[in-house]
Amino acid sequence: MTLSLSSYRLRLPLSLSIAAVVTAFSMAVALGLQTLSNLRDDQGRNAMTLGYAMAGVQIQALRNDDVWLAYSLLRGPDGGGDAVWILVDQGGRIFASNRPRRFRLDQPIENALPWLPPAQPQVIDETPGRVSAVDREDIRRLLRLPLYSDGSQVGELIALLSDAPYLPRFREILLGGVLVTCAILAVLLPIGWLWGRRMVGPLVQLADCMGRVGREDARRMQCPLPDGDSEIGRLGRQFAAMLAALAEKESLERQMIQAERLAAVGRVAAGVAHEVNNPLGGMLMAIDTYRLSHAVDAQTERLLDLLERALRQIQASVSALLVEARADLRTLTREDLEDVKTLAQPNSVKARIALIWENACHTAIELPAAPVRQLLLNLVLNAVQAAQGGGHVAVRITTQDNQLMMRIENSGRAIPPEQLLHLFEPYPASGPHTRGLGLWVCYQIVSQLGGSIRAETQGELTRFLVVLPLPPESSA
Repeated sequence: MTLSLSSYRLRLPLSLSIAAVVTAFSMAVALGLQTLSNLRDDQGRNAMTLGYAMAGVQIQALRNDDVWLAYSLLRGPDGGGDAVWILVDQGGRIFASNRPRRFRLDQPIENALPWLPPAQPQVIDETPGRVSAVDREDIRRLLRLPLYSDGSQVGELIALLSDAPYLPRFREILLGGVLVTCAILAVLLPIGWLWGRRMVGPLVQLADCMGRVGREDARRMQCPLPDGDSEIGRLGRQFAAMLAALAEKESLERQMIQAERLAAVGRVAAGVAHEVNNPLGGMLMAIDTYRLSHAVDAQTERLLDLLERALRQIQASVSALLVEARADLRTLTREDLEDVKTLAQPNSVKARIALIWENACHTAIELPAAPVRQLLLNLVLNAVQAAQGGGHVAVRITTQDNQLMMRIENSGRAIPPEQLLHLFEPYPASGPHTRGLGLWVCYQIVSQLGGSIRAETQGELTRFLVVLPLPPESSA
């Protein structure tokens, strides 16, 4: 099956994976930027602390004009570190620096650092220094610490700070964060992908089932629908209810179509039977007239007998199409139903079929006895013929909700679904339950009695269910 990006089977897991990747790398970048900011703040605080520590000695160097002392202190044991320190005297000239080749002695500070704003005069010796940002290629922050003696400013200590000292450390921290993020993603991505597939699984099942609607019989569709109190679970229950309603609708439509078709076939068959019976009666009458008016020799008599038997056979076949459950003065009794068992017993014994009989009707039933007997006998004999040797035929007769209910069940080869639609038509396609006019006669009797008959298969079992309504005053 080809999947496109429009399918939620890919979109949801892919979205979760992309969200996890973006979130992880966003966190890594945010942590890296925060680390860089912390390193810059630490560098500014360290420079500020060192500047205050050197301030007292640098004031003495300025008052005593001791350049070497100032230089030695600015340079320190490690050459002044990565910061550039500049000591400026009261006149704005460079007094000392830990980078003397770049910032020469007695050089005006405005020439050495033309971008440096002029210092504001201060009168309070407790005024602290401050670190400000500078947008220079090699200088990122600037520390200016004024130096006071006896209430007046005698100079200024300047520190030029850059990112170069801690960039290697920042890269190590950033690389470590990226590696940790990749390790976490290696675990989270498969989990997120599987979680997304699991979340979208019920929707995929529901979509597959919806795609089968219209292409398959709704009564036989087996769909693993989602369940639960979630939105998808409620959608699954609603779809199951819709599927059940659709199956019931299709079943009713099939029954209506079958009833209309059988009614039309019945009308045609009855008309054909009446039209055929008239000339058949004339031919039989002509044979009798010929016998009465002529001396018939033996050979002619044999010929007339052959013709008469053939015409009688045609007449019997045609008369079978004229089924009518006429009013019968005799009501149906338990003995009438038991007679059917007696009549069917020899056939079942001969075919080695076990006949299981259960008759729960103990009183008379207000139904015509003859057509009901014929109906039940046809169905039982049909089931015996269809059951395979060593099988069984089970008959159960009950009354319930003012209805006579008969169930005839047999083992053996099931009826194919395509034959069920034409099962009660006269002379349908050959099959285990579809021979001749037996089921056609059964359908006509049931229809004229206002009942219903249906056939169903379940595995190797075939079952006929007959329901006949009883008059309101009838009881079993």
